[in-house]
Amino acid sequence: MKLRFTASFSALVSSGRCVRAGLVAAILGLTLALAGEPSPAKEYAVKAAFLYNFTKFIEWPPESLGAPQRPFVIGVFGRDSFDELERVVRGRKVNGRRIEVKILHTAADVVGSHLVFVSGTAGQEVMAACRRHRVLAVGESKEFLEEGGAIAFVFKEAKLRFAINIQATKHAGLKVSAHLQKLAVNAGRKR
Repeated sequence: MKLRFTASFSALVSSGRCVRAGLVAAILGLTLALAGEPSPAKEYAVKAAFLYNFTKFIEWPPESLGAPQRPFVIGVFGRDSFDELERVVRGRKVNGRRIEVKILHTAADVVGSHLVFVSGTAGQEVMAACRRHRVLAVGESKEFLEEGGAIAFVFKEAKLRFAINIQATKHAGLKVSAHLQKLAVNAGRKR
């Protein structure tokens, strides 16, 4: 299955003034893609697109990125594979770095990741490792933000959306764009 996006995120980022409007259109397009009863494959294809696009609106501290030739690593915890994410990031870059998707099995595997997607629930060790290594932790459980996760996927009115724990992102040294914050379902609420 191939998803079509309503806007090119790289064009949005470079256009400055159009970022917010374009981001709204793209997120709306992603949320509309799941209208009705989503199949797991379709749901994970949309989550994969969100994950990639989050990287465009979050700034990592230079020391956590390392040398310019190092890849940007998206770790996946709780799944044996994430083919939809592999397809979305194939040939794309984050801040000039190629993207590598890595399946994680233990908390120790978090080292070297920049973003970790937690499918299902994560143990406290995984969450602690994400905090310790300044990793953007994105999950899909209702309790994820309360456990210290940075972004959680949520269904609101039968649409896939996301909520942000700004305190967790600040603790990790990450800067989340105001545009992305405004699109979160918990926009305006302190977390």
